[in-house]
Amino acid sequence: MKKIFLMLVAALVVGTATVNAQIWGGQLILRGGFAANNFKGDNTRGIDMLPGYNFSLDFNKNFYKGAYWNTGVMFGTRGFDVNHSDAKFRAHNFNIPLTVGYKYNLTDNLAVDGRFGAFFGVDMAGKIDDGNGDDVKIGDIEDYKRCDGGLIIGMGVWYKRINIDYTFKRGFGEVWEDGPAGAVNHMIRLGYAF
Repeated sequence: MKKIFLMLVAALVVGTATVNAQIWGGQLILRGGFAANNFKGDNTRGIDMLPGYNFSLDFNKNFYKGAYWNTGVMFGTRGFDVNHSDAKFRAHNFNIPLTVGYKYNLTDNLAVDGRFGAFFGVDMAGKIDDGNGDDVKIGDIEDYKRCDGGLIIGMGVWYKRINIDYTFKRGFGEVWEDGPAGAVNHMIRLGYAF
């Protein structure tokens, strides 16, 4: 029952967003795919990339020829894997990006685009797994900072309405006091424009 409810809510959100995109004269893009997560900076010695996921519902609005602004909602992961152990940290988060970009048509059906800007994110759930079967939820971590913000850069190739996109996100927030700072996400996603 819970899965059916979530599917109905998702259908309602996509349907409503599609109607709004058509009213505002923009383009709605649904994307999803693989994310490679890690942290860079102070206190990150001994950690490696952790595979994850990222899905987004984006809205592009042209403002001059091929130039556009973009916003939307992203749902994905951030985290890291600890070297030579089964320990890992993974958080599931919600992000709102705001970027500007340019789409260049190579032919009638083929185009490339690039964008840059900023994002704000908040972790909704997650845990630290120490590798021995003991998990600590992020809500139980003392001084855990759920919010993050930073830089986002993306580029993609379009064939008609289908898009293959690479996006790089670099957060600047510290996860917890004396913890790792600078979440890094490399995302490769497939998208479709409505």
